[in-house]
Amino acid sequence: ERLAETPAMEVRGDRTQLLFERTWPAPLIRVKLNGSAVLMVLDTGTPGVLIDATFMARSRVTPVGGQRLTPWGGTRVAVRNAIIQELRIGDITITNVPAGALKLHKLSLAVNPQAETIAGVIGMSVLRQFDVTFDYPRRRVEFAPHGTAATISGTRVPFDLWGECSLVVWGNINGGRRMAMSLSSGLPEAGLGAPEGVFDELGLKPGGVSKLMKGAGSWIQGRPWAAVNVPALTLGGVAFDKVPGWSGAMEPIEMWREGVRKDALLGPAIFRGRRVSIDWTKHDLVFED
Repeated sequence: ERLAETPAMEVRGDRTQLLFERTWPAPLIRVKLNGSAVLMVLDTGTPGVLIDATFMARSRVTPVGGQRLTPWGGTRVAVRNAIIQELRIGDITITNVPAGALKLHKLSLAVNPQAETIAGVIGMSVLRQFDVTFDYPRRRVEFAPHGTAATISGTRVPFDLWGECSLVVWGNINGGRRMAMSLSSGLPEAGLGAPEGVFDELGLKPGGVSKLMKGAGSWIQGRPWAAVNVPALTLGGVAFDKVPGWSGAMEPIEMWREGVRKDALLGPAIFRGRRVSIDWTKHDLVFED
């Protein structure tokens, strides 16, 4: 009821470019949260905006009564409702942004170790307002009006939008069967994440050392992920080799959340050395040649 009474999210400005603070293990940009300059992760796998509970108080983000579950990192997490009065991304200003507050200290240690603390995650409620380009060769991200990416030349990989946020492309892993995979640019240090059963089906096993190591999953799911080297990945007319992956980086229950089987998450390693745009008009991912 409180969220319904709040003025709708408003976007002012439709084009900007920012340099990435980091592209690996996850894409980080510097934005202004209620006037304070902070670092946030760009994550196409998160439906909305997430705020670290500490920064919520420090940046005077308005709390809203109640909690909810939200998809994040291949699982569901409980967040406290909040409203960000103003989020500035370069020349773009967004007001009255619904958000979810939770502890992100372990995320910060995973994606920006021994450096500035991560304040939050920018998800699809913001990213769907623009055609977004991840330009890794130039270490920058570009936000442009819808229709801009429709004119870009390159190899186009069609995508579907499942549920509230899941941008799904079809491909195959190591020459196996056709699989649905959800783009999750905030998946740290990987190009692919899937339940252990998916990797077992493909005959891909974690190395002996990685079985003993706690992966990045300990900061979200409370249990470790195991590192897996994926020999080959194909998305439409785009091919990748030697892709770093995480076994366990997606809860098995999430495979059937939308009623159609989804096998994996696609992480930021598919952007490395490439310029990739999200074309919301034609529903394509555009890999420029």
